[in-house]
Amino acid sequence: MKLKTDRRTFIKGSLTFGAAALLGPDRLSGLLGKDAGGAADLAVVKGTDYLANTRRAVDLLGGMSKFVPKGGRVGLLVNAPQWWKLPGSHAHTDIVLAVIRMCREADAKDIIWLFEPSSDIWDRSPQSRKFGDDIKSLKPFSRNFVDKDVKGSALKKARVIKELFECETTINISVAKDHAGTRFSCCLKNAMGALTEPTLRFFHFGSGRSKGDYGDVDFLSQCIADVNLLRKPDLCLADATVVLGTNGPAGPGELVRPQKIVAGRDVVAVDTFGAGLLGRSASEIVMLKKAADLGLGTTDLSRLKINEVAA
Repeated sequence: MKLKTDRRTFIKGSLTFGAAALLGPDRLSGLLGKDAGGAADLAVVKGTDYLANTRRAVDLLGGMSKFVPKGGRVGLLVNAPQWWKLPGSHAHTDIVLAVIRMCREADAKDIIWLFEPSSDIWDRSPQSRKFGDDIKSLKPFSRNFVDKDVKGSALKKARVIKELFECETTINISVAKDHAGTRFSCCLKNAMGALTEPTLRFFHFGSGRSKGDYGDVDFLSQCIADVNLLRKPDLCLADATVVLGTNGPAGPGELVRPQKIVAGRDVVAVDTFGAGLLGRSASEIVMLKKAADLGLGTTDLSRLKINEVAA
């Protein structure tokens, strides 16, 4: 089954892809035409300058000021944990740097980590030295958690980082990659980064039917969808530049190189588009269907204005 994709997908300026690109079985395909104006629902920018392309993707959505109020607090949930080191397993540092700079330009008061990133996150990009003041101004991960009721089908309670509910804006930056359990991992699953270890264990073993981390994928997928009910991200960015196509989430595995950055408000749509870049349809990924059923977003990309450009 192929993913539905937007036949009204646009290119800005003089850049052109030519005819619609066939990405192969179960991959996204579409017609690329002239920009009809107005902000996109999904913005997709292809190229190797990840700093510039992240900025462009957000600009195609209407700019960072659309998401960050002047003087507001921004919470960053970045998929770059200490234990994932290999290429394609974590969000690229340049994407994070670009988001931080844009938040500063939008006059954010504070930018707060919602998850403690890898200690070498800034060493992963030579661009980091240009952002010294921005990096120093980031507020650290507080390690303060609160208990929350969840109106989910499987998840009823969760212990969550408290700043998730104190920030005016939350930005979810993840990597679109293979996952041994859920088949695909991106922004929806990245919400698990804001939880405590006991809550995470419930995701994997709470059904009582699992004898391993991925022994009950249906229950795990429902918990992932459920926890996103607590607070949907205001902005999602999927790193689909160089990512794990096999043996995720940690690798090593086959690297896929879409060289794309995907941005949008709709976490389900962003993940659906990212899955398509790995040749996977929404129907193959249980958590996408469950999240859509909860009203968290849509897997039907034909309903959206997708603005896709090449840098």
